[in-house]
This record gives sequence, structure tokens and C-alpha cells, in this order.
Amino acid sequence: MPQVPIEEYDLRVKNARNLTANHGMDALLVTDPVSYFYFSGNKPSRPSVFILPLEGEATLITWSGPEVLSRCYNKAFPSWVEDRRLYPDIPFTTEERVDWGIRGILEEKNLLGGVIAIELGLDTRLGIPVNSLMRLQEEMPKARFVDSGPVVWGCRMIKSAWEIDASRKACEIGGRAFKRCLEGLSIGISAEEIQRRTYQYYLEEGADLLGTPVVALGATGQGGTFQKGDVLYLDGGPSYLGYRMDFTRRAVFGQPDERQEYEHEVMWEILFAVMDRMKPGVPVSEIFEFGQKEIAKRGLKSYSDHPAKRIGHGIGLESEPPSISATDSTVLEEGMILTPEPKIESVDGLVNPEEQIVITKEGFERLSTIPGWELWVVQ
Repeated sequence: MPQVPIEEYDLRVKNARNLTANHGMDALLVTDPVSYFYFSGNKPSRPSVFILPLEGEATLITWSGPEVLSRCYNKAFPSWVEDRRLYPDIPFTTEERVDWGIRGILEEKNLLGGVIAIELGLDTRLGIPVNSLMRLQEEMPKARFVDSGPVVWGCRMIKSAWEIDASRKACEIGGRAFKRCLEGLSIGISAEEIQRRTYQYYLEEGADLLGTPVVALGATGQGGTFQKGDVLYLDGGPSYLGYRMDFTRRAVFGQPDERQEYEHEVMWEILFAVMDRMKPGVPVSEIFEFGQKEIAKRGLKSYSDHPAKRIGHGIGLESEPPSISATDSTVLEEGMILTPEPKIESVDGLVNPEEQIVITKEGFERLSTIPGWELWVVQ
């Protein structure tokens, strides 16, 4: 399987440094496992830190396992970062608050009195124990610690051409798996069997080995089996080189009744109307309000009865900002990948149309083209 090209990391470092400087910060500390992987290329299984000053080389702190394996098996270390500080399998210490070596590295880089960005905000997650952060702050009394969200999400929300291609590939892989799943359905199949088959199809089509089963809801029969009249709700998807697919498809067992046909058709009609308004310069809050009005006009019961209940989100290495909700002030930009999904509550469960799109210069490109959005009928 191909890997992330080094030019991609060069771009990420350049963007991160520009944003760090623009926000008056002196260094970026990344401890969240997903963001750490994004910047370093190393997928951590234990607490790890990526340190990026405005000038000079980046440094990472991680456990010794990857280095031992690369040395013993003559394999490349799984990161482009040359300055690597390793701790043993676990940080052997009797102290409750661990020194991961961050302070020492910042001292080497003359940053003990700097403005240090780390995960402190609403949309960021700390990947080291809080006690360790408290110790670091106490040992750096002249430093100012600020939220790294503006830098991390400033980088991750806008996808490069390479990331868009990886996301497109994830959608192709997952879409083919969905199609194979739908073609093999029959009355009496269980939700668990659908999950098992689809996961196998993911792997056969070329998805990452690490993944999660598809969401398969709507079964009313004994043992979680689908009976005549049930509607299958498929949601989620695999990843490719870490980049995720996330869209939905639906199937009805037996001929759909008039209500089922109407709900499916009208909700995808609303979704496509929502997507038509998604282009650079449009606030996601406006997209949310438009979707809510379209649902209300038809007298349907919207799932999003609270302004913070979103009707879509960003997607990349995980479910990411922005949230298409009334509470998010983000303005759409070219290169964002999102999954718009206005949804209603029905007697069959959620009617949740969802597609995966990338914002282009003048509008959007739909990445979720396989299989089609139409209601699949299982005879």
C-alpha cells in the first residue's frame, strides 16, 4: 500500500508554522493521537508528542517500540522526523506526574518563556495525562500555554490535493463494498451478518486493516434479523491511508409502501438542495438553517430540534470540524471535505441521507458516487 509522500508533510509543517506565527505563538505541541499521526506519520499506541518550533527541526517524543522493531527487522522508522526522543515501554517512574521530556526539548529550543500551543480547547483532545500537563506548566512559569485548535484545525480542515485523492479512494472502496452488500441482501439476514460481510468487503476492496464495522440498523425480527417491511440504514465506512468514508445508503425488504418511498425521495431531495448551497464563502450555520426550513416546509419531524444538533460535519482522518449546525461560525472554504446529512425521525428510525463532498472553487464535487442514492429494494 502506498504511503503519504514526504512533500505532504513538508506542506503540513509549512502551513502549521504560518498559522502558529499568525496567531502569535512560538511553538506547537501536538499530543492528540490523530493529530500527532497527521503531522508525524507515526501512528502511536502510547502517549506521544510532536513539537514544532517556528524555526529549526521538529522533534517527536514516543515510546521505544517502533525504533526497536525498525532496527531489529531492518525497516524504516515510521516517521519522517529525524529528531526522535524515546522513552521505554512505559515511562518507568514512581512519580504520579510524568516528565515526558517536553520541558527539556523546549529549553534546548530557547522556548521556556514562549507562547506554547497545546490541546486546551473545545475541539482538541489532550493525549497526555492532565497531571503531566500541570507539571509542565509549573516547571515553565514564564511560558504561556494557549489552545492549539486554530493551528491544528487550520491545517486539517483544508485538505490538500493528495488528501482529497485519498478520501476519494476511501469512498470508492466503501461504495463498492456497500454495493456488494446491497446486492447480497435477503429477507431474514441479520444486522450482524451485514456488518461481517461489509467489513470483509472493505478489506477485499483495499481498505486499511484497522477499521470499524458499518452501522446497520432497522431490523425488527428475532435475533436482529430483517423482515419484510424493515428498512436497512447503512452508515459509516472504511478508511484508506487513514482517510475515512462516511455516507449512508438505505434498503427496504419487500416493496416499499407510499410513506417509505416519500420519506426517502423527499429527504434526498432536501439533501441535494442543501449541497447546492455549499460553496466557498457560505457559513455552515446558513446551510443548517436552510436544511431546517426545507424539512419544516414539508411537515416532517426534524432530528435537529436543538441548534447544536448538526446536520453534517467535516471528515478526514476522523469526524472533524466544522459542524453544520446553528452554533458553528465556520465559513466554507475550497478544500474542505464534509458530509451533509439533514435527517428526520420516522417510524422506521432515522431517515438520514448523507453524501461525502469536497468544496471546490465554485461549488462541490460529490465523492460518494457508488452505489446510487436510490432506495434499494430487496425482493
